[in-house]
Amino acid sequence: MTQWPINHLTADDLDAFHSASLSTESLKHLEECAECRSLALADRALLDALARLPSFEPNPGFADRVMARVQVQPAATRAFRWTRVALAASLLLGIGASIGWSLFNRGLLLSWLNNAAAEIGRGLWLGVRVLATNLTEQPWFGTLSQAVSSSGRLALIGGLLLVGYGAAMFALRRLLVPSSRPVPDANW
Repeated sequence: MTQWPINHLTADDLDAFHSASLSTESLKHLEECAECRSLALADRALLDALARLPSFEPNPGFADRVMARVQVQPAATRAFRWTRVALAASLLLGIGASIGWSLFNRGLLLSWLNNAAAEIGRGLWLGVRVLATNLTEQPWFGTLSQAVSSSGRLALIGGLLLVGYGAAMFALRRLLVPSSRPVPDANW
């Protein structure tokens, strides 16, 4: 009678078996389980067949024959280099012009920045007001505000939410941590 649960060797266990670093428990399971033994023998046969395959490498002079067919086009390289230089120069010229304009029109630039910041602030405040108005106009809002109007009910609701959160974390932990007992009818 074997003492093992239905957990068979994994691919990592087979790799450890072939590198002679399998744990003693797994070795004992391998001795007792015919299915895992046949899997290990089949895996060994596959590895032996792969080791017998010839290794392929290019013939001598292959790199020289390929390089002899390559046509170097220096004109295209020069044109590409000049394009990059022209692009970098126009970028630097544009940045320089922007800095120069900003230095001479500082008041106008600051007024634009202040107006933009004020409009962004107004837009954000309008969004908060619209959100609050929409929230308070919901049919359930009156019931909710009445439920939390006393401090005792608020404390009770907070306590229930805290207990619910703890129960949810416990359930999530139970779902994420693997079982320490063997799972019946698990044929993986």
